[in-house]
Amino acid sequence: MWNAQVEYFAKKYKVIIYDQRGHGRSDKPKDDYSIQTLANDLHSLLQNLDLEQVTLVGHSMGGMAALQFVLDHPENVSKLVLIGTTAKTSCSHRVFVWILQHLIPYQAFAKGSIKFKCYEPPSEPVIKAIIECALMTPKYAAFACFTEYTKHYDLRDKVAAIKVPTLIVVGAQDKSTPPKMSRYLHNQIEGSQLEIIPECGHMVHIERPDELNEVIAEFIR
Repeated sequence: MWNAQVEYFAKKYKVIIYDQRGHGRSDKPKDDYSIQTLANDLHSLLQNLDLEQVTLVGHSMGGMAALQFVLDHPENVSKLVLIGTTAKTSCSHRVFVWILQHLIPYQAFAKGSIKFKCYEPPSEPVIKAIIECALMTPKYAAFACFTEYTKHYDLRDKVAAIKVPTLIVVGAQDKSTPPKMSRYLHNQIEGSQLEIIPECGHMVHIERPDELNEVIAEFIR
């Protein structure tokens, strides 16, 4: 889902993307999907790659892991970019968990969630590609991730401790992590920069890749 950013930034920077546990080509254990575990995985990755400092970019759950990571290891982050994320999830996320567990087939859930998260649904070929990617995550892993960050994740009393330069980006029509959640982060993280992308939902990097790339490029210049 980061192809547009990789293509844009790899011309000037070393760009590393990875599949979090349970996703893509990474291992898919049956349990241990807490945000703290995801942050620990990232720390291990940076150690294995011998990277001492990075510009860290996270979207949604990846942004939650990025927040936890920078709180644990601020020395490893030169700049932080948070896209459509939050310090605490909302009731809508808990509804998603219940629907996933009880109501509809996993593939239908994946397709429905894409259309819910996008202000203007992508073309059918794009939706098909995203669903194929999403279905590489088993239902048990998706359910475990949803459960962890809806029941146990809450960094509201900690994010004010973040001192690294931070860019916060959110779609104006984001229904999954509404702009008020980004405004909270902006108010808590001293010196942070907030960018609200108009006519855009939760999937900023897919819906408005050019605008996002320009905002990030200006921030890390």
